[in-house]
Amino acid sequence: MSNYSILAPRSRLWIIDLGLLTVALSWGASYSLMQLIIHAGVTVPLFLMLRFALAVPFMFVGTRVRLNNFTRGEVINGIVFGVLLYAILTFETFGVKHTSAANAGFLIALSVVLVPFFERFIGKRKQSKFIYFTCFMSLAGGCMLSFTANGNIEFNQGDILILSAALIRGFQIFMFGRQTAGKDYSLINITLIELLVVAALGLVTIVLTEPTALQYIPEISISTWGLILFLSLLATAFAFLMQLYAAKITSPTRVGLILSLEPAFAAMFAITIMGETLGLLQAIGGGIIICAALLGRIAEGKRYE
Repeated sequence: MSNYSILAPRSRLWIIDLGLLTVALSWGASYSLMQLIIHAGVTVPLFLMLRFALAVPFMFVGTRVRLNNFTRGEVINGIVFGVLLYAILTFETFGVKHTSAANAGFLIALSVVLVPFFERFIGKRKQSKFIYFTCFMSLAGGCMLSFTANGNIEFNQGDILILSAALIRGFQIFMFGRQTAGKDYSLINITLIELLVVAALGLVTIVLTEPTALQYIPEISISTWGLILFLSLLATAFAFLMQLYAAKITSPTRVGLILSLEPAFAAMFAITIMGETLGLLQAIGGGIIICAALLGRIAEGKRYE
């Protein structure tokens, strides 16, 4: 655990844990809510533009950042990670249109165990055999999610899109650590640029591919606006700020372990909100992915500390 967490009072750590648990809950709920928003007629680029455009002002207020504080390196990295984040969210949002919210939550968790492969083959950093064991555990769990009711293995279009998002997300996590380690960058500044880029790319995509989508904004229902605002404020602005704050106070392992509960919450909301059901093999597969992610976090955390 970091020196910050050793000095921080225990009551403060519990507040941070509660905040991170709220982030995991909101992220878990996001898959079901995205399905509801898309089914309500909001296109994917329009949804991403609205979600991140609404989040940016709250990020500025929450961090009190001034525009003249940004360095060239922060802007470049923010743009790069913003493009990657837009690709991740595009694949994710299109994916939930064609697969279950529970499957989406479980499959996106594979990004955590894909990072060691990027570190090994691109970063040339050796990993313990146990880390690779957790990676193959997750892949086995992902295969079990593909079993249909009649026992056949079948990955649908949505599953493939979510797996693509997980692959890019794993690469983004690897690159973020590689690009910012040992450098005097403000993570808040990079994050703000990242969110601005996602909102801008959403607008550019709308203008180039579906300009009439902007005319649908006045027709969005109050309930759908409520879902968009929830994802914008809680699952985006608050989530990013909470992670950055927690990283200063507690250890990366503690943060990662709590956020690894996201797929479990995704399954819970998929069942309660969307009325989805999980077969026995799918439930076991999802459980294996969660266990693998937790074990991998613990092993990597011990090595880090």
